[in-house]
Amino acid sequence: MTTMMTIFEDFLNYREYKYLRLDGSTKPDERGDLLNIFNAPNSEYFLFMLSTRAGGLGLNLQTADTVIIFDSDWNPHQDMQAQDRAHRIGQKKEVRVLRLITANSVEEKILAAARYKLNVDEKVIQAGKFDQRSTGAERKQMLEQIISAENDDDEEEEVPDDETVNQMVARSEEEFNTFQSMDIDRRREEANQLHRKPRLLEEQEIPDDITKASIDFEEQEKAREEGREVVDTTANQRRRRKEVNNRENTV
Repeated sequence: MTTMMTIFEDFLNYREYKYLRLDGSTKPDERGDLLNIFNAPNSEYFLFMLSTRAGGLGLNLQTADTVIIFDSDWNPHQDMQAQDRAHRIGQKKEVRVLRLITANSVEEKILAAARYKLNVDEKVIQAGKFDQRSTGAERKQMLEQIISAENDDDEEEEVPDDETVNQMVARSEEEFNTFQSMDIDRRREEANQLHRKPRLLEEQEIPDDITKASIDFEEQEKAREEGREVVDTTANQRRRRKEVNNRENTV
């Protein structure tokens, strides 16, 4: 969402970081100028913020060496196109692609839906179903490999710690040691604070209305699974809707 980009801008301005922004409201004649400024030799702008669906197919960011996807798209090809912008002709560096996902949130469902769509594409297209040159045995072997790899990815992923993140983003041993040293300095600074607050939002800080909405949603989902009556409650009215269990009518 472009609103999230506006929030990022507040942080970047607070840190006095130089950045550029491109979204759907950017004028077409300004987009080329922004690209030229960012890709210019010794450019002072190290960050280019883009909305995933803005810029078109020919957006060239060959000087960018890191792609960070903050808000995943329901269409996985949109995210792939965003990654391709840093892999244009003229790229001379290794490109790192990082995706930020909030644990136990709707973002995980969006990513799961995107992976499912890509898996369907792999099974139908990449497995050689429409490739007349592939034999039946080759198609079967490739399909088995795709399914096997999919089952390996079903394991629950844990939230990485600071050291794991440093290993992901570091391009050399020197960078890794630098990141580790920065984390140590940060922990020492936090330890000296008398009224230190946690870095992440804690459960007791969540507003009550959001917590209640989450509990109501879980109860409704459970009722639908069990085929029981579902009660939808809004601020102005209460509406009852009876769920129909189609399994009872199945022959």
